[in-house]
Amino acid sequence: MSTAKRFFRYWLPPIFWMAIFFPVGNRALASSITYEISTAVFRWLFPHASEAAVGVFYIVFRKSLHFLEYGILAYLLYRAFRGPDARKWKLGWALRAGLVSVAYGFLDEYLQSFVPNRNGSPIDWGVDTAGIVAVLGTKFLRRNGSRPRSWAGALFLKRPFDIALSFIGLVLSSPFWILFSLLVWIQDRGPIFYAQERVGKDGRIFKALKFRSMIVNAEKDRGPVQAVENDSRVTKIGRILRATAMDELPQLWNIFKGDMSFVGPRALRPNEKEVHGNPDERAIEEIPGYRERQAAKPGLTGLTQVFLPGDTPRRKKFRYDLLYIRKRSFWLDLKLIALSFWITFRGKWESRANKV
Repeated sequence: MSTAKRFFRYWLPPIFWMAIFFPVGNRALASSITYEISTAVFRWLFPHASEAAVGVFYIVFRKSLHFLEYGILAYLLYRAFRGPDARKWKLGWALRAGLVSVAYGFLDEYLQSFVPNRNGSPIDWGVDTAGIVAVLGTKFLRRNGSRPRSWAGALFLKRPFDIALSFIGLVLSSPFWILFSLLVWIQDRGPIFYAQERVGKDGRIFKALKFRSMIVNAEKDRGPVQAVENDSRVTKIGRILRATAMDELPQLWNIFKGDMSFVGPRALRPNEKEVHGNPDERAIEEIPGYRERQAAKPGLTGLTQVFLPGDTPRRKKFRYDLLYIRKRSFWLDLKLIALSFWITFRGKWESRANKV
């Protein structure tokens, strides 16, 4: 590999992250607009919260994003020091990536002392360092391709990431909630939202909220049945929502609460039936792999959702779910989230061909 190609592939991402993303991102996070929007959403979700609770929430929100920022920086630097080397782990790479990341965090806090009304904080630097240690620790636990026990290393980042990204998603998507609510209601003057019981981790039942994409009383005669291609129960607006996965936008609240994660096996309905070649019906609980896939929180997206059509037989879907559970990592989650945005942008979620 040429020096120029190696630079663009491995070193340009962390340089861009430090030189562009950090200054712009931190300025945006510190702005009054971010504070007003985030606290307004928090007060809407928790109308009886005290001012002290609002203040604590905003601090936790800001620190969580800093934790993620520095964790990503550590990963990019580790990748740069490793370069094209096939080995997954080397202590020297981790030490250099950690030292550069920690030094950058210290420099960032020091330079803030020169900004009016801003002061560097040892606590902030500690949060930044915690993000760095979390990522490099996860890399250590996964050295040589091994998976950390009970996925503890990956969970170190997964839940904070879910909380931070779901909250940002709730804030940024609020205009779409208004638009989609109007479109669903205008379609047939029926209910806007549709609350469904879903099976979560370890078989726990929770309520998932969706924009209604089917006709009213779509399950009156047959109960919960897997949707199929050109399903007559889907409304015109529902087809658009389902093609872009916007019908599942309200599930950001389920992720924020902890019922779901951004990435994982799809959340299934209790007593759902699979239909392939009417009138054949089969309860999904009878399909091999159903119980095993409950070892992880259900996800808004996942390996199955990205790479298989919606009406693929459940047996095959469950094999993909179990493959994800065996291979899951924070970095795999990031890749699947990026692919999901690409599918949404192209409106291919209902496609029976290759989505990506």
